Amino acid sequence: MRLRSLALAIPASFALLVTGSLPAQEATAPRTRAEATNYAETSSITDVQRFFDACVKLPHGDRLEISVAGKSNEGRPLLLAKVALPGQADTQRLRALIIGNIHAGEVEGKEAVQQLAREFANGKHTKLLERCDVWLLPIYNVDGNEKTSARHRRRQNGPRVVGQRPNAQGLDLNRDFVKAEAPETRTLLALFDRIDPHLFMDLHTTNGSYHGYHLTFAPCLSPNQDRHLARVSRELLDDVTARMKREHEFEVFDYGNFETRDWDGSRAPESPDNVRGWYTYDSRPRYGINYYGLRNRISILSEAYSYCDFQTRTACTRAFVLTTLQSLTANRRRVLGACQAADQRLAQPGMGTWFGYGATFGAPEQLEILVGKVERYQDEAGNTRLRRTGEVEREKMPVLRAFRARNQRRLPDAWGVPNPSADTIALLKRHGIEFEQTTATRTVRAERFRVSKKRKPKRPFQGHQELVLEGTWEAAGEHDLPAGSLVVSRRQRLAMLAAQLLEPESDDGLSNWNYFEAQTDTHYPVLRMFGVER
Repeated sequence: MRLRSLALAIPASFALLVTGSLPAQEATAPRTRAEATNYAETSSITDVQRFFDACVKLPHGDRLEISVAGKSNEGRPLLLAKVALPGQADTQRLRALIIGNIHAGEVEGKEAVQQLAREFANGKHTKLLERCDVWLLPIYNVDGNEKTSARHRRRQNGPRVVGQRPNAQGLDLNRDFVKAEAPETRTLLALFDRIDPHLFMDLHTTNGSYHGYHLTFAPCLSPNQDRHLARVSRELLDDVTARMKREHEFEVFDYGNFETRDWDGSRAPESPDNVRGWYTYDSRPRYGINYYGLRNRISILSEAYSYCDFQTRTACTRAFVLTTLQSLTANRRRVLGACQAADQRLAQPGMGTWFGYGATFGAPEQLEILVGKVERYQDEAGNTRLRRTGEVEREKMPVLRAFRARNQRRLPDAWGVPNPSADTIALLKRHGIEFEQTTATRTVRAERFRVSKKRKPKRPFQGHQELVLEGTWEAAGEHDLPAGSLVVSRRQRLAMLAAQLLEPESDDGLSNWNYFEAQTDTHYPVLRMFGVER
């Protein structure tokens, strides 16, 4: 069913300016590179450093603490601003971490968080800061940000020159959260461990389908996230969606693309069973938002619409981050309780927790989706770009915005890793997984996975040929764990993340990224142990 609404025949950016949704410039404030160039350019790392230096001199600049979270592959600083009211020491405070520019051509996130830093330093949003400390990392992929070219994201509606998608190693940093090979990823994992934010936001720019939203979003999509925490995340996003329209006049909805698929996710448009629908992206924790949800916290992806102009994308992203923080703090007790309860459910003995694998789309929802139109135009350099016209239609279609696990297996009491490599030990530490290392041979009761088939794609991905194992579980029996083996208890708050990393049937674990391949012969070299005390 297709319902045509009254189309806005003017560009969305002009409409927003008329209604006043774009934030006004503050007379005494420093300006970002984007603001100073009327959104013709975007910030370099030097620009951000200068901007932060100016912000700390503003009337409430003592709210900002600027530091270097880590260094990039090429040695550039990952600048981090902690925002907090001076003298706050309440242990029941919320914590939020927002990063921009993980893909360095997607630029409005770094501009939006700079604007928010300025607003905090000018004394705004005090009520929010009374309940929440905020960390802002404007340029996460700092090496990619400095490698600018007019050839990057050539269809995007400004600015003309932006950074590249991968980091200096050629890695997509939003596919690196399991294997953690980039120094930027390792810095972020260390921040997760040190700050333990209740909310993590990752700010992007979308491509692809011509929809009618200013911004799309996604919570953690892993079917292994704590169910209660997933419900809290969804209710927060429902509140944010309504407030974005009511308070800022921006249309936002769950991230997706128009595709013709079967419900199992296969793309076969010629099949009579397939229909056009709105499909979200992926459930695997190689993506940062899915990864962070497995740490029993709330995570939200933001994707500003590529074909809105740069200024509108920045304004919408700023509004989305601010509205999300406001909704988070308004629900402080519920969020704190949900995070704490998720931790406790995994740490308690005797809990029958299940791990899901073989993820597929959940049941479709019949919802109205805004379908947008774009037009081509020539920029000042003669490049053909696309922009949102503001014309929107409403079309009712299947919406698939969640995943379920086809299969489930109850977590063991612990996992045993005989003869672990130094790389495996280091990676588990980076993820914050608790384990002990045996000092003598130990006999344990455990299950083993017998491998019948190994599958790899012909082409490498992110420097790896991903490994998929097929096989069967042998009945539990006695096995020896030699000295130096790892024992990873299920009774820890990151137990679901540990399962994701260590289980042989995991949709995205260490085995996928070849960590155990040299030891995987007839059996997978991780035991599922039972009767183990912590």
